[in-house]
Amino acid sequence: MTSMKPITLGDKLTPIKPNKPGLNFGAWLRNTIYTTLNFSLLTTISVLPMWWFLMRPEMNGDIILALVAALITVWLFVYRKLKANKHYKKATRPKMHSLLANDRQGFMRDLRLDAKTAIFDGSNIYHFGHDNDLNAQPLGAIAHQLRIEGYRIVCFFDANIFYTLMEHGAIPKGQQHSVAMLEDIFGLKTDEIYVVPSGAQADKYVLDSLKHLPISFAVSNDKFRDYAKRYPTVMKGNQWRKGVVVSKNEIKLLQHSLQNPIRLK
Repeated sequence: MTSMKPITLGDKLTPIKPNKPGLNFGAWLRNTIYTTLNFSLLTTISVLPMWWFLMRPEMNGDIILALVAALITVWLFVYRKLKANKHYKKATRPKMHSLLANDRQGFMRDLRLDAKTAIFDGSNIYHFGHDNDLNAQPLGAIAHQLRIEGYRIVCFFDANIFYTLMEHGAIPKGQQHSVAMLEDIFGLKTDEIYVVPSGAQADKYVLDSLKHLPISFAVSNDKFRDYAKRYPTVMKGNQWRKGVVVSKNEIKLLQHSLQNPIRLK
């Protein structure tokens, strides 16, 4: 029986559940038997010499010693079997892919694999805008234009984006962080924003998305050289990444001809 072809990113990345989740009954039964025998043999080995000493001292001690030795031999065999059968306990659950596991907005799993997607390195493009005294304008304007051209927008931000915006005066100090702030500042939608966990780099999330979304490209001025060996197929050629420049009073996307020019305000 052939498996169904995945339609969404969630279909592609969601771990396949085991056919029979939970305990393996046969292994559980064997383990129960060996555990019972183990307990019984240890009890008998401990009690038998004491019983002989207190209740039947007239019996030949050699017989008791031989019986104890035989019981110890059997116990060693059962103990080895018990240790070898320990693997039954955990039916390990496959680990969820980080793209899905850390998606607070819950939209990544619904991205269709047959849809063209523009994946923004949000913090990188914001820094480019700030360095050119344009702040959020390049990111917001390009996202808006690509959205008009039929692209699904996914924008990854480093976890420190809120502190960066606070330092630059874009949001008041001490105000509680929220995705709504990024929506307002960059003109993005709730289901286009992905803030990566603290301590992680957005670069990996950008490249993982490119790897699993067939019709996609990155919008970033970062060349991701540190990841070249890890993502050789993603970073092949010159079409996987589109840089951003300001030229002749326009914001331009390299390697992509925008249908409508983005002129500076």
